[in-house]
Amino acid sequence: MKILIARDDKNVLDSYKSILESRNHQVWTAEDGERCVQIYHQELDKMSNLDTKSQPFHIVILDYKMPKKNGLETAIEIFKIVPDQRIIFASAYTKNITLSLTEKLKYNIEILQKPFSLDVLIDKIEDREVFEQIESFGIRISDLKDRILSHRQLTKLLEELIKVETKYFK
Repeated sequence: MKILIARDDKNVLDSYKSILESRNHQVWTAEDGERCVQIYHQELDKMSNLDTKSQPFHIVILDYKMPKKNGLETAIEIFKIVPDQRIIFASAYTKNITLSLTEKLKYNIEILQKPFSLDVLIDKIEDREVFEQIESFGIRISDLKDRILSHRQLTKLLEELIKVETKYFK
């Protein structure tokens, strides 16, 4: 996956980058929100040259408190460019505060409450919980991994499976 991470703590940023690259992800980093948006535009421009309409990154991970542009401002700019971009807020702010901030965006944002382990970050990025829930319906993940499904497609599949289960089996 192509992942863009923005946070102002260089040591933590480097550890995220290192662990994700060890799992064969491509990682771009920014130490502030303004640089994050610049990188996003640069990668989007590269894709435009290829005449592609998909997202430049599979995931953008943002801290809330950053210099130049905070995470909320950064997310708003990214959503203006690509409204269905997957964004994860990794924030030390309480979940209630973060949720109230993200309600202003009117977009689906995922939240990781700090502190969290690198394993939790990896699980979130790689949709481990979603895959486990889908497997609970008897669908083999190996069948899905042959098709490269986006996070949105996976969560939509899970929602549909839950609807069917609710309607016919409960």
